[in-house]
Amino acid sequence: MFLYHMVIHNENDVNISPQSVLKEGLNHKTATKWYLNSGNLFPELTFRFRPENLPKWIDFKVAFKADLEAYEKPYYRFPVFSDKILVFNRDISSELFAYKYDGGRGRFFEGLPSKEDLMKHYWASMNTLNEFLKNKPFNNPELYIFEQVPAKLIDYIE
Repeated sequence: MFLYHMVIHNENDVNISPQSVLKEGLNHKTATKWYLNSGNLFPELTFRFRPENLPKWIDFKVAFKADLEAYEKPYYRFPVFSDKILVFNRDISSELFAYKYDGGRGRFFEGLPSKEDLMKHYWASMNTLNEFLKNKPFNNPELYIFEQVPAKLIDYIE
């Protein structure tokens, strides 16, 4: 099974060359900045509602996203190589982003649960990649990798 990471080259993004990624590996510093890190939208809430006894490696400051399917070229492709890949419900992330988009006021998105409730649900949606693939508890997965993808595992697809 492969995972995918989009490569976006535009004026607003810090461009990390594919050659650098193929030499150094893929991590939160070399990952495409186009992906939004939902765990960092409201860091104080992420920390406050973090379930007890989670391993320390679950840290959104070092996490970056990947996808189960390739969207458009170019992209990086690499095999599932680690157990440090978690899946969250992207629908909850979208609702959290609505608060960020609105400056936290919630006036444009009436009827949404509170940010606190959304963060609790976000954490509750957490699955390992294997658990998610077996059960598919939601339709819109958001994958995070919490360690570097070794360069030798990455293919750059143009």
